[in-house]
Amino acid sequence: MNKHSILRLITLFFFFIFALINVLFWVAYQYFLTQYQEEQLRRFMLAERLVHHRSGNFDHELKQLLIRVSSHSPNLLLSEGETVRILPFGKMIDYQHKHYFIATPPPKMPFDRFREHSFEPHLLPPREFFSVAIEDLAPQSTVPFWSIVVIIDLLILLFFAYLVRKLLPLQRLKNAIVHFKEGDTHLKMPINGEDEIAQITQEFNLVLEKIASMKEARSLFLRNILHELKTPIMKGSLSADCIDASEDKERLKRIFNRMDYLLNEFSKMEKFSSGEWYLNTQEYRFVDILDHTCDILLCDKKDITLKGEESALIIKVDFELFAIALKNLLDNAFKYSNTKPTLLILGHSIEIYSLGDPLPDENRTFTKPFNRTYESSLNGLGLGLYITNAILKKHGYKLEYHYAAGMNCFRIRLH
Repeated sequence: MNKHSILRLITLFFFFIFALINVLFWVAYQYFLTQYQEEQLRRFMLAERLVHHRSGNFDHELKQLLIRVSSHSPNLLLSEGETVRILPFGKMIDYQHKHYFIATPPPKMPFDRFREHSFEPHLLPPREFFSVAIEDLAPQSTVPFWSIVVIIDLLILLFFAYLVRKLLPLQRLKNAIVHFKEGDTHLKMPINGEDEIAQITQEFNLVLEKIASMKEARSLFLRNILHELKTPIMKGSLSADCIDASEDKERLKRIFNRMDYLLNEFSKMEKFSSGEWYLNTQEYRFVDILDHTCDILLCDKKDITLKGEESALIIKVDFELFAIALKNLLDNAFKYSNTKPTLLILGHSIEIYSLGDPLPDENRTFTKPFNRTYESSLNGLGLGLYITNAILKKHGYKLEYHYAAGMNCFRIRLH
């Protein structure tokens, strides 16, 4: 999942809040437990006083404190119970999930020890101590508290599940947009509910249907145009074959072959610009691509000044598309220079130099199609540098330009 995904951010925020709420519940539980223990100790102290100073309404007063004298002996509770709290004047014992308090004898004072050693024990007055266990009758169960905590947690989890269920169509919509970008225009997203996401999905389906119909209409139009243009080219080519062998016949055949190639190139460029052309990349020797480019331009390699080891350079490209990109750059160099262009082949770049006027600043971004201030449809494709830049960008390469010493330099940066 993308780290910037809405679902991921909501999930992280939810679990943070969920953990924070439960930590607060635990802190509240510990606080109230401490308060309860202090209150329980206070009632035990009051009950201990009542036990040592019994009056006529002794049982009634203990009942009001939710305390009673336990039937268990202190020795049993001390031996089998669990000590909860030790105080200077007694112990709190947990036995069978109930709390008991057992008072311990007060420490002997120095005067008492003096009396025991100075006089005969039978002559001393008896020292009374009431060692009994008192039991807390207040409910000890924490089930109601934790039941409320569990209910609140379940409600939060159910709300989170409902929220994720409502947001999942966004994930499916994103995947549908990715498939649409890859060329699948016949998608139809399911629509659940009537909320804003469902409305967006419905509008997305309508847009897909409209784009699919426009794409089919465009394809039909292009097929008809190509058919109508290819017919006179084919007839002209056949007519040229019927002419007696001469220089004019060869010239006509080259012209019709050139027109047929340009027509096919237009078709390829249309598919490329509309995203229907997928790269078929393989490793090729640059010298083979250059030979094919010269065949397209109807020129010879002798018309180009080559520098570098073109035979040693191997690049991974779509053969046809890269040849078109290289052809456009060489074609410009031929048209706008009176000297032979120079092709410099390096390991990391391919550079084309030609003598001429600098390229205007507004034409150096190569991102505007049909920019005819530099190229016109009468002597070029009208898309030249834009098409070249788009092809190289699709390959992961970069087209750069600079002007120095009266030379225009177009660089194809391979790395």
